[in-house]
Amino acid sequence: MKKSIRKILFSSLFILLGIQFSQAQFFKKYVYTEGELGAISSFFVTNSEGETVPFTLGGLSFRGGLGVHDEENNLFLGIYSGFEGNFRHSTGILPVYLNSKLALNIADDKKLLFSFGYGRSFQMGPENLSGYLKKYSIAYGKVTSRDNIETFFIEIDNHGYNFPDDEISAITLNLGFGYTFL
Repeated sequence: MKKSIRKILFSSLFILLGIQFSQAQFFKKYVYTEGELGAISSFFVTNSEGETVPFTLGGLSFRGGLGVHDEENNLFLGIYSGFEGNFRHSTGILPVYLNSKLALNIADDKKLLFSFGYGRSFQMGPENLSGYLKKYSIAYGKVTSRDNIETFFIEIDNHGYNFPDDEISAITLNLGFGYTFL
C-alpha cells in the first residue's frame, strides 16, 4: 500500500514540476507537450476457446510528456509518464522515463521520427514489480496548420520484469497516435 501512495505522490510532483518548468520565460519558446494514445498488440494468442488468434488487442496505453526542442523541431528531449492497461495479464503499468526524439524532414510538412526512452516501469498490482524501461519507436508525422506535429507510431517497450502469472517478459508492442504541441 505504501508503494502505491509513493507512486501517486511521485507522479503528482512530476506534474507540478512540469507545470512550473513550462512557465519559465527562458524556455517558453522551446517547450513542448505531447500526448499519446496507443493500443497494445498481442500476436498468436490462445483465446478462451483454445483457438490461436493471429492478432488481438492486448491493452491500451495513455502517456504524456513535457520537454524542450530545438529551433528547427528536429531534436526533442522530454520527461514522460502515463498508464498502460494490459488486458491479457490483468495488470496496470506506470512508466516514468526520459525520452529523446530525432525528427527527419522527408517533405515540407512530413517527418520521420525515431525515439528512444529510458526510465523506470512499475507494475500496479499486488506484486508491485518494477524494472528499467527501454522504449524504441518509429513514427510518421505531419506538421499541422498550427505548426504542431501529429504522429502515427509503432513502438516496442521492454519493462524490465516478467509478468507474475506466466513468467512472460513484460515486453509490449504498441501502435498509436501522438500529438505534440509546440
